[in-house]
Amino acid sequence: MSVNVNWDLESVFAGGSSSPALLSFIEALAADLATAESASPLPTLTAASQADWVATIQTVYELGKRLTEAGSFNGCLVSQNVKDTAALQLQAQLDQLGAKLGVIWTLLSANMAAQTDEAWHALLQTAELQPVAFHLNEERDEARRLLPPEIEAFVTRLATDGYHAWGRLYSFISGKAEVEFEGQTISLGQLQGKFMDTPDRAARERAFDQFEASWQELAPTAALALNHQAGFRLNLYKERGWESVLQEPLANNRLTAETVDTMWNTIDAQASKLHTYFAAKARLFGVDQLSWFDAAAPVGSVNRQFTYEQAADFVVQNIGRVNPEIADFCQMAVDNRWVEAEDRPGKRAGAFCTTLPITNHPLVFMTYNGSFNGMLTLAHELGHGYHSWVMRDLPTGARRYAMSVAETASTFNELIVKDAAIQAAESNDEKISLLGTKLNDATTFFMNIRARYEFEKQFFAARAQRQLSVDDLSELMVAAQKLAYKDGLARYEPLFWASKLHFYITQAPFYNFPYTFGFLFSNGVYAQAVAEGSAFIGRYRAMLRDTGSMTTEQLAHKHLGVDLTRPEFWETAVGRVLADVDAFAALV
Repeated sequence: MSVNVNWDLESVFAGGSSSPALLSFIEALAADLATAESASPLPTLTAASQADWVATIQTVYELGKRLTEAGSFNGCLVSQNVKDTAALQLQAQLDQLGAKLGVIWTLLSANMAAQTDEAWHALLQTAELQPVAFHLNEERDEARRLLPPEIEAFVTRLATDGYHAWGRLYSFISGKAEVEFEGQTISLGQLQGKFMDTPDRAARERAFDQFEASWQELAPTAALALNHQAGFRLNLYKERGWESVLQEPLANNRLTAETVDTMWNTIDAQASKLHTYFAAKARLFGVDQLSWFDAAAPVGSVNRQFTYEQAADFVVQNIGRVNPEIADFCQMAVDNRWVEAEDRPGKRAGAFCTTLPITNHPLVFMTYNGSFNGMLTLAHELGHGYHSWVMRDLPTGARRYAMSVAETASTFNELIVKDAAIQAAESNDEKISLLGTKLNDATTFFMNIRARYEFEKQFFAARAQRQLSVDDLSELMVAAQKLAYKDGLARYEPLFWASKLHFYITQAPFYNFPYTFGFLFSNGVYAQAVAEGSAFIGRYRAMLRDTGSMTTEQLAHKHLGVDLTRPEFWETAVGRVLADVDAFAALV
């Protein structure tokens, strides 16, 4: 019997966006958030008031758990049908509830920061809070670096229709824009896919030129959004006394600047080897030097198509050879219809994995198209699902892992499937294609994302002095690209600052370096898994479970025995990634 390509949302809230159970759930959540918001501040923390503190903290965690349940479910509704207007309206309501919860946390954290260390540490020894002590200490420490709580709460409220609104404006203009391209009316996202994924180089160049011309029209509005988002952050950081724009993203990722600098320095020392890949790829394309639109373009071909069932079987069987526990989870997710994979109109683009913390299982969204890349996407998102699955019995405050390690399990799965596919390749052309896919990833993580990182650093330094024009931003972007790609391309993308959504995501500033970190961290983990075999399975599970309870450096030291502030781990991981360059060049 064939597997079902649609997820089962009816078992969560029957009726979709019109579900009486969902509407009742959100209504009750809104009422409880209002009650929590109007509650009197907790008294000074003493032995006598300790029980009140425990109860309040647990209540706030529970509110967050319920909000995540509703938000994740509604996000699935919007994704499976972009014209679901009722779900879109619910999303706006849930955003407002999220802002309320943010204010509650701000005030609670400020109260935590005001308590004596002795009373605070005694509170964290209670059986109820000891498992979430790491997260509560994080919240308390951050509160000590913030403005007075009433001001921070006011800023949070203002940001909904200010700072975050610029991000929504950007999403609106970029999502709404359509262009005429070779007789078709398509979105900018579809146009980008044509120069990213099309094997025909002439077609790629035409699509790229059209893409840049289209973004040139949108660039003034994008520049306004980027300037004002940055202005908001810079002014807020100044009032808080924060000297570096990296302070927030580093804290969000539980990383030190020393670790990130060591990672980039190691990449910089070895990344020029990708020029050997570029040269071989250029020969395949019949040009002297690659351009921006060639860097991630496919090479060779994997002509085989896989049904969804075949793809799931390939993922399960090959992951099972490395880690049977992950394979069992993947099979369970497919069998239980936790995956939405149907290729049909009306779905949003992309793929994701989300978690329902009350229903207590993950959900994967994708559009499976029968290709090898579709199989990789399935493996990748099921890796995210496994990560949340092994943490499902932990309390809410111990399940919040940083983006720096969020890609560990997903990339781990992907690496297994890629290596298995290369071993099973039926021709040199297939092997070239599969190796090219891996090296395109290396190019993205070592160069493309580094260009984003370097651009943002220079942009914020300049924005602290003045607003930047479209030309100013484009000049900064090209300079960053030349630095990251080591002058390895014939043409660059000046308007990448406008076309890349990640610069406008206000919930995650500097939404770039965690990708590269996660990619290399996962490669290092994979190297240990291959070397140690079954002995690593338990350590891998334990490491994923600890991702919400320690810094990234502590996690690596405890479970991998490595120091991320030293270059040795990064040198091994980078070397492993670049080892495919010589094999690719030889095949070409």
